[in-house]
Amino acid sequence: MSRTLALISATLASVRALAKQGRRCDALKQATLLLERTDLPDEVAFDANRLAGELAIDLEKFTKARQHLRAAENLQPTDAKTQYLLGIAHEHDPQGDDRRAAVRYRRASILEPNNAHYAACLGRALVRCGKAKHGVRILLASAKVSTSDVAVIRVLVDGLVEAGRVDAARKVVVKARFLNPNNRELASLWDRVRFEAARTKQGTRTRQDAQFAMDGALNTLPFIRLVGTPPQRTADGGTIRMDRVSHARPHFPRMLGLKAES
Repeated sequence: MSRTLALISATLASVRALAKQGRRCDALKQATLLLERTDLPDEVAFDANRLAGELAIDLEKFTKARQHLRAAENLQPTDAKTQYLLGIAHEHDPQGDDRRAAVRYRRASILEPNNAHYAACLGRALVRCGKAKHGVRILLASAKVSTSDVAVIRVLVDGLVEAGRVDAARKVVVKARFLNPNNRELASLWDRVRFEAARTKQGTRTRQDAQFAMDGALNTLPFIRLVGTPPQRTADGGTIRMDRVSHARPHFPRMLGLKAES
């Protein structure tokens, strides 16, 4: 290996080390400087661009991320992870487009048909594009393939809940929690599904559930007692129970009397 290639490899290794340490800004700066070289081999340029795209996504620099990922795509058009990252860069961008994200996820799923994560992301993107039926079919198919990967379960729950299929999301989480009973993130997803189920149930209550409250009419309950007012007749001819006002007697004198008798 020549001295130049050794220097390039060492720089790329340094970028990976910085990213692993959580120093994403420094890693992205160093990767950008590395990509400014004109003597980079295609394989190194591809790795550096894809890594820079991932770092830019983490830093929410989505335009820059797409630039790096498109450069990586030009070098290796059949790389599924690059297509997946392009979908993420479109989906997570507040100014992005879910349709473009769905296109990228579809390409990633075609390149790696057995990857449940890519398929789940495609299903969620389709739901967000308004193609709920197609998206739900893909989500349910992905749920059958992967039931223990928390990252996949998170995407499945997001897509199914957004499609209004809360019961299906609950079944997915129940099965995942059975396989991973002590996972905290699954417990959080379970709480979310329970909340969505309760909210949906509350929103579907009918007029029959609260007839008197919705009618605005008065209804005399049988256990209500009116004190100090004239007798009143009910609609069916009955009499409303009347009570006299009474005051509670203090307990202390009674206790003295009981003590004296003992």
